[in-house]
Amino acid sequence: MTPPNKKFRVLGISVFVVLTLLIGGFFVLFLDGIIKDTIEDRGSQVMESQIDVGSVSTSLLSQSMDIGNLQIANADKLDENLVQAGRIKFDFDGNRAFSKKVIIDDMQLEGLRLNQKREKPAKAYKPVSEKSDEASEEKSSIDIGMPQGLDFKNPKDILKNETLETLEVVEKTKGDLEALKTKWQTQVDQQLSKESLTQIQNRIKDLQAKSKNLKDPRAIQSITTEIKALRNDIQTRIDTVQNFKKNLEADIRQAQKLASQIKDLPKKDFDRLRKKYSLDLKSGTGLISKMVSGPLKAKIDKAWGYYKMISPYLKSDSDSKPKPEKMARGKGQFIKFTSPNPFPDFLIRQAKLSMNVWDQDVAGAFQGLTDDPKVYGKPFNLNLAGSQNETFKLFKLKLVLDRTRAEAADFLETHVDSLKIKPVPLGKWATLAEGFADINGKIDIQNEKNIKGNFTVKVHGASFTQTGEAEDEMSRVLGNVMKSINQFYIKGEVNGTPDEYSLNIKTDLDQILAKSVKKLFDGKIKTFEADLKKSIAASTAQPLSEANGSVAGLMDFKKILQTEESTSKDLLSQATEKALLGKVPGADSVLKKFKLPF
Repeated sequence: MTPPNKKFRVLGISVFVVLTLLIGGFFVLFLDGIIKDTIEDRGSQVMESQIDVGSVSTSLLSQSMDIGNLQIANADKLDENLVQAGRIKFDFDGNRAFSKKVIIDDMQLEGLRLNQKREKPAKAYKPVSEKSDEASEEKSSIDIGMPQGLDFKNPKDILKNETLETLEVVEKTKGDLEALKTKWQTQVDQQLSKESLTQIQNRIKDLQAKSKNLKDPRAIQSITTEIKALRNDIQTRIDTVQNFKKNLEADIRQAQKLASQIKDLPKKDFDRLRKKYSLDLKSGTGLISKMVSGPLKAKIDKAWGYYKMISPYLKSDSDSKPKPEKMARGKGQFIKFTSPNPFPDFLIRQAKLSMNVWDQDVAGAFQGLTDDPKVYGKPFNLNLAGSQNETFKLFKLKLVLDRTRAEAADFLETHVDSLKIKPVPLGKWATLAEGFADINGKIDIQNEKNIKGNFTVKVHGASFTQTGEAEDEMSRVLGNVMKSINQFYIKGEVNGTPDEYSLNIKTDLDQILAKSVKKLFDGKIKTFEADLKKSIAASTAQPLSEANGSVAGLMDFKKILQTEESTSKDLLSQATEKALLGKVPGADSVLKKFKLPF
């Protein structure tokens, strides 16, 4: 007979085995599905774009996971996958997983592709941008702002769509000059009024009338006092006029300076519009530069989009965590000691990957992908390389995103040898049918804001073909010139910020084309530029004349002040004791007795 305690022991072991098998079976049957659904549902919410996972295979014993056919849709373009991976395989640290940390030592990414078409549109998780990259790229490659034939744009039509700096500055200058005129008119009217002048003249006449038949010394003394007050008033008027003349000279010099500055503005407008609408044959036609800058800018904008998308996931939140509250005296406080070996919440130490670039597979690896670079202490590094295939002889790309310091310091460098060029249309007159390009580029980004970079593209083995039948003389000439070119270069510089940057393109193709079409365009250019100059002159002549008239108006005040000064001095000479009291008997003795100062 079996002892009771042994029966209970066997029963307990049996129950444990059954529960273990049930739990293990549950994980085997349902864990992969749970993880797949979590990645798709939760990941889509976080990324704000649909995420699809083909399969998930998890092994708890070996602590590994294998994800097949991962697709992350483009939130702004729902019929396209932003990122697509054929297979992602990695080992994970199960012990750290219980502390909510995802630590991956090794990872393999296979079949990585960007911007791939989806079989069906993705679900929208945020408003979709109405303007697609392809539309903007297509527009920038077509609208190059240059004449396609020998006919230049009509200067009158140009001025309808262009704002002349001359008119804007002249309008402001006229306002300033009119303000000066108003100021002087007000001062003259208030302080040198005709009424005050008439009053002085009348006072002199009154004194002349009073001075007749004067015999009483007291009357003589009274009239001499009036003469003194009158002379003081006249002298005050003269002083006012002389001060006005000094100030007026300063204002006239200022007005003449303004008039001199606006005189050269029509030429400035002409030079700007000539550069924009004519062909500057001395520095190159600019055709190729304009064609390249449009599509290239669209690609740079797309690259900035990737950069902005990745950048937030490489920032540490550790510095922004709130400080512990101060506890009241006598109250307890929890103290968290620094871990001797801190780990980020998410870390991929290293990963090998294969990626499709220009329809060719390249291999590479990255290290240090983490959500807290400051804790990890190492920057993110990505290296890709490929060689000897149908598209290129050599491809190298290096990307460093360093967020371990106070300010981010990011760096991208690429090198491509003998990249096979697909047909590139150049306007309506030629197509770059084939050729090979050697590409070198470097970009530095400081603090995720300031970008500085340069690139060089050297094309060799180039072959140009005529695009259809030449419709005009220009197309025929340019098409024939391009057929004779087998190598050229394109250089560029990028400076600024992600939201506002400048792209400067230089290429020797512009100089080659300029030399070829110089004779053809000389006559047309001269006619166009002469007409443009006449149109600008006709549009600015009246405003310039009005501004000059305002300067002349100030000169009129100079004449007014000169007349006022002369008149006032003449009145002063009339208001003297000799002129008014010279014929009065006994006046001399009375004047000597009172010792008048005049």
